[in-house]
Amino acid sequence: MSAVVIYFSKFGNTKSVAEAVAAGLAVDGSARAVSIDELVAEDLAGADIVVAGSPTHKMNLPDDVRAALDKLPRHALKGAKIAAFDTSYHMSPFLARFTASKKLDKSLRKLGGKRAVPPETFFVAGKEGPLDDGELERASAWAQTIAGQVN
Repeated sequence: MSAVVIYFSKFGNTKSVAEAVAAGLAVDGSARAVSIDELVAEDLAGADIVVAGSPTHKMNLPDDVRAALDKLPRHALKGAKIAAFDTSYHMSPFLARFTASKKLDKSLRKLGGKRAVPPETFFVAGKEGPLDDGELERASAWAQTIAGQVN
């Protein structure tokens, strides 16, 4: 299995989760984490799974993430399984419906990907972090769930 974990990180929390997910996916094949700032369409070629992560900014995707995804070819993820995650502070149940992972999931499916698992949120303390205790371990376990859906 070949996996690519793309991420955007402002305070380092999303990068840490992306690296934990990539390490978890590497147990079943090859996986690498790539900053969305450095992403090119060729990074996605041949990937069995593409995981994307972003912080939730103002209950939405950051503009940098939208711009990077908009630059990708229309069917860049055709044939790939996808998963999306975000990092966010604890919100009310009403506001939790507006996390970046749900919007990322939709964007990845528009690029031709097929959802492997539902979008996931990893929590930070406050608006800038750090990550809550146990979130990196949870990210690694989530990666194994993703791998199980692909294999």
